[in-house]
Amino acid sequence: MADFTRQLQAENFSLVQTKPADFESLFQVASDPLVWEQHPAQNRWRREVFAAFFADGLSNDLGCYTIVDSESQAVIGSTRFYAHDPLDASVRLGYTFLAKKYWGTGANQLIKTALLDYCFQFVESVYFDIGASNWRSIKATEKLGAVFWRQAEEGKSVYVLSRAAFLVRRPLLVTI
Repeated sequence: MADFTRQLQAENFSLVQTKPADFESLFQVASDPLVWEQHPAQNRWRREVFAAFFADGLSNDLGCYTIVDSESQAVIGSTRFYAHDPLDASVRLGYTFLAKKYWGTGANQLIKTALLDYCFQFVESVYFDIGASNWRSIKATEKLGAVFWRQAEEGKSVYVLSRAAFLVRRPLLVTI
């Protein structure tokens, strides 16, 4: 049985289950308006809006990860699995945000690759719900091998990545 809440390790990053005590360090990252600039919830940098987002993460039945830079021990963002569907052998991955300092560094790719390595032991497909104009997230998801699947309500696009497509691209995602 899949345990989507276990601690995971990516090259240079730890993904640990979010605790209530993580609020301030995550809010410090999330309080930068540029982090949410292309996101449908562009005001998530505001404390009260982020507090609701954080509470949703804590109550998510598949948990929520706080991402920690292994070298500096700095909290740099968050991500989560959600909506596991055992009948469809799928899960959704998202609600990811990273500190600007880590944009364009390959950090997202390393973190997502570790998450995908783990979840593809249990599912056949991973879905990503992305704001239709969130080009940073769309490009990052496409780099993983995900492809557009369909338009969803609320201005979101859904991308899908199959286990087979991921495994074909896997050697190209992480350079040694």
